[in-house]
Amino acid sequence: MISKEFLQQIPIFEKLSAADFNVLTNLWKPRKLRRGEALFRFGEVGTSMVVIEEGKIEISVPVQNERKEMQISILHEGEFVGELALIDGLPRTATARAMETCRVQEMKRDDFVQFLLDRPTVAISMMSEMGKRLRATNELVQSLASKNVNEEIEERLTFGERLSDKIAEFGGSWSFIIAFGVFLFGWMAMNVVQLWFSPFDEFPFIFLNLMLSCLAALQAPIIMMSQNRAQKKDRLKAELDYQVNLKSELMIQQLHVKFDELRANEIHDIHSSVEDKITFLRKRLEELEQQNSSKA
Repeated sequence: MISKEFLQQIPIFEKLSAADFNVLTNLWKPRKLRRGEALFRFGEVGTSMVVIEEGKIEISVPVQNERKEMQISILHEGEFVGELALIDGLPRTATARAMETCRVQEMKRDDFVQFLLDRPTVAISMMSEMGKRLRATNELVQSLASKNVNEEIEERLTFGERLSDKIAEFGGSWSFIIAFGVFLFGWMAMNVVQLWFSPFDEFPFIFLNLMLSCLAALQAPIIMMSQNRAQKKDRLKAELDYQVNLKSELMIQQLHVKFDELRANEIHDIHSSVEDKITFLRKRLEELEQQNSSKA
């Protein structure tokens, strides 16, 4: 039997009273899953919520016209899945499959609905809690949508990281090339043309070569630091793009499902209308036949 302490960790159950928890714990039934066995599949009607007691369960979504599946998460011992199915009973938006032999606790939606019908105050409390969480989620999404990844990263840079970026930016510009060329040309000209003083770095400019070597030795790691940060930024952008694309793909798939449902309902309504008209015409023909037979 599932413990009351664990149920208190589930968001939609955390406001229940001790008496309600005692009743709720009796609604769960044990279930075992073999390796590779599907707990539920994408598109099936949600009828239960499951808590994992032992094992791992893979959550995946169909891609490429539902021919392949993409793993989006792995649930471990102590985690739960399907809590929204207790409320809405809508089709599953993903597939859950056991990655190894699993032992779970399952609660059916019908039992949970009856539990709420017997306790309307509990239902109101749960609705209030879900509303608060939905409002907080909407505010979080709005705040995240207004943020720029580059600006967020720039705000967290230290002084050394900012300095390395500036040095790398200047070192890869035409300004640096022109200024450095002028410096080298001036240095060599001063040490080749002997006018009022003797050259301080005679040909082949050993001191100049030493400075250039030191400059290259310092410049290389600084540029690598900046490049590593740029790679991290690119990886973050790629990850965000992947999440956006995955969410867009899931939303498109859900839209396809809804369109298919609307189309099926429309066909069903048309079929019912045609049947009603056929029934009406048959009755009308029978009445006409009866009138003709009575006149005859």
